[in-house]
Order: sequence, then C-alpha cells, then structure tokens
Amino acid sequence: MQFEKLAFVDIETTGASPNVDRVIEIGVLRVEKGQLVKTYSTLVDPDCQISPFITNITGIVQKDVESAPSFHQIADDLRELLSGCTFVAHNVRFDYGFLKAEFARAGIDFDADHFCTAKLSRSLYPRYRRHNLDSIIRRHKITCENRHRAFDDAKVLWDFFQKVSSKFPQKRIISALGNVSKRTSWPAAIPKEQIANLPNTPGVYIFYGDNNVPIYVGKSINLKNRITSHFTDDIHSVKEMKITQQIKNIEVIETAGELGALILESNLIKKLMPVYNRQLRLSKSLTVAHAHKDVNGFATVKLLNTDEFPITAHNLDNILGVFKSKRQAQTALKKIADEHRLCKKLMGLEKGTARCFGYYLKKCDGACIKLESTNIYNLRFEIAFSKLKFKKWPFEQPIIIAESSSQKQENYLIDRWCFLKKMEEEDFFTTLKADEIKFDFDIYKILKSFLLNPKNQGKIRLFKPQVVLSEY
Repeated sequence: MQFEKLAFVDIETTGASPNVDRVIEIGVLRVEKGQLVKTYSTLVDPDCQISPFITNITGIVQKDVESAPSFHQIADDLRELLSGCTFVAHNVRFDYGFLKAEFARAGIDFDADHFCTAKLSRSLYPRYRRHNLDSIIRRHKITCENRHRAFDDAKVLWDFFQKVSSKFPQKRIISALGNVSKRTSWPAAIPKEQIANLPNTPGVYIFYGDNNVPIYVGKSINLKNRITSHFTDDIHSVKEMKITQQIKNIEVIETAGELGALILESNLIKKLMPVYNRQLRLSKSLTVAHAHKDVNGFATVKLLNTDEFPITAHNLDNILGVFKSKRQAQTALKKIADEHRLCKKLMGLEKGTARCFGYYLKKCDGACIKLESTNIYNLRFEIAFSKLKFKKWPFEQPIIIAESSSQKQENYLIDRWCFLKKMEEEDFFTTLKADEIKFDFDIYKILKSFLLNPKNQGKIRLFKPQVVLSEY
C-alpha cells in the first residue's frame, strides 16, 4: 500500500445506518507527499429530515441543508478528489461505509485503500485506554474550533498524523500503518465487473471453491457491502484471507428483508455444510434440560439428548433450556442452583437418598428431605429458569410476516416458533402437511429476536386460512 497520497475525511450524517441514513456534511483534506494540496468542505442536502438529536450534536439544522447540493450533484467532484488516495478517517468503517453507500446511490462504484486513525493511535500509544477523537485532541493539544463539524474534525486527523509522523521514526509509522490499513484484494478468479454489479439489497451469498463446492454462506442487509468487506487485507483475519484465496464463484440470492436473509442463511448452511461456517454447519445433537416433578411434587430436571428427545412445537413448555453439551448443561444448572438456593440433588447433580451436600452448607432449604414447601420451592424453581425457558408463543394462531423492498415482497408463514413456508399472496389459502413442520433451534432464536423487536410489529398479521392447517 502506498501512503504518498492521503485523503483525511470526516462526514456528518442523519443517523448510524448507511442503508437508511444520509450524509449531511463532508470535509476532506488531500495530502500528497506530506503536503496539504487541496481542501474540500460542503453541506449536503439529505432529502430527509434532520433529527433534533443530530442537530444537538452537530449544530446543523434543516434550513442549513435546504439550499445545499445533493450528494448526486457533488459525487463526480468528490470521487475525483479522493481518486488515488488512501482514505483516512477516525473509525474508518463508518465514514467509508457511508460514502460507499452514497456513491452507490449515485451509480458510482467507489473503492479505496483505507486506514483508521483510531487504530493508528492504539498501535502507537497502547498505554492509553481511550482513543476517541476528543481524547486525541486533548492528548496531543490539537485545536478544533468546531467539534462535530466535518472539515474541522478531518483537520484534527491531519494534525494528529503530522504530530505522530514527527515524533516516531519513519519505520515505526510505516509499520503501524501496515498493521491498521486495509486494501481491496479481489479474488483472482472473480472479475471485478461481477463485484461492481452486486446488488445493494438484503439477501444471502454463497462462495464456491474448486469444483463448485460451497465454502461459505453469509447474509447481509446490503449484499455488496458485506461481500466486498471479505476482500480487505486484514492481517488479523486468517479466515478471510483463506476464503478469498479459494473463491472461484459467487452466487447471490436476494430477499425482501433481513428476516428472509437470516432464515435462508440458516437453512442453506445446514443443507450445504460449507467448511468455513463452523457454528451452524452441522445440525448437531443438543442437550435439553427437561422439567419433571418427583413423587413428592418437587420440580426436578432431566438432561436428555435431542436424539432421544427431539424438540417439537408441542413440548416447548416443558423445556427449561437447550445446551451444546451435557457438560455445559451441568455447569449452567450448578450456577442456577447456587444463585436460587435450589437443591442439587433434585436438579440431578448429586446422587444418593439422603439430604444433599448443600443442606449441610446451608445452601439448600431442605427440599431433598421434604423440609421445604413444594409450592415455595417450585415457585423459586420457576423463577430460576424464567430466562432460559423458551418464550411462550405470543399468538393464538399462525401469523404472516411480510417483508418488502423496492424490488420484491415476501411473506413468511410462522406458527409456534416454526418457519412453515414462504408464501405468495395467492397462496394464502392453503394447507400444510404435518411432515413439513419441523422445529429448528436456530430459527427459533431468529424469530424470537425478530418478534420481540417493537419496530417489526407492523410487519405481522394473523393468518386466517379458509382451510385449517393440518394438525401437527
């Protein structure tokens, strides 16, 4: 990577998401061979409202940007200014990601080598804990007249770079820059035009290696940004380097939204078993903590393997928790017993017919020898497992979750935490066979997170088929 041409960049935006929010101000200082050769500063009309929160931080109000140019109007000039430069910003993923998204909306494919001044500060000053811009300003006695304005913050970065360049030997600076820099490193077998034509939409992507063997499956709300993020040279990510070296083909499957991408990714990983998806690759047997009651009415736990006790939509209420292994389950049960004064003997963690060891240590109230009320003990038992237990299905019937984008709409039929099928509008009156309905723990976690998010409530409606779903 060459550092002879640097562009120190800062932007202000309407929010934190490059896919939803917009740039409202840009500041750039172009430096060549250590000399400042050009500066650039402009407000940008985001074509949307600026929130009071952003105004409070930046001081930029709606009327300030109403007469400003749109990003589309400045895109060509800005691209020329940044051309050939290493892109420099503080927490560079934010600024770089936003400008890539804005350029993409303007029909321009923007890529640049880049490095982060926050990481540079950490590399050169590891003894300090804080490396945000305010800390750097104070630490290095840098003047910033208008904090949280794009040009002034960008100038802070140039001033900081000059200070460290004069304080540290050149070899040390070059070494630090090499450690914190990222460069685009396209897979040799993939034409750059194919990367340029990737969609900026939600969906799933599949990387194929030799003989068209799937090696990695991923998902994103912006396929192009996520896929290209794999192709940055990061010495800390051996996995990314290996994936990049092996890619021979890329397949993308667009979805209408994030939920569809999450469900499709989970299903494809289990189906294709790509080598670099280690977490979800194998549909492994899990350990289930199952609720029972002993002959005296005390709540107890049995640890069962999902091979012998499959999780279904019918038995979720009796499952106290799901674990990767029996050892992990036992560790969790011991911690719960200690925190809630539960009897480890009733929890299946101790054997014998006499009182448990915890009773002697005054960590058990005597449930094991019937000295404690079953009602009190069982209530404490219920509270202890309340966070681990499966969430109760919050609807009395199946639901439809509708996701839409400018490209498409998709509808997902869900019941009792099971993904049943993707439906078209004309398929809403349908039946479903019992053997089509399967509980998947990973899908449960996806759906739970989605349904508990208030912003998704408007996408949900009850499913009212003319024909009742087949029993299952």
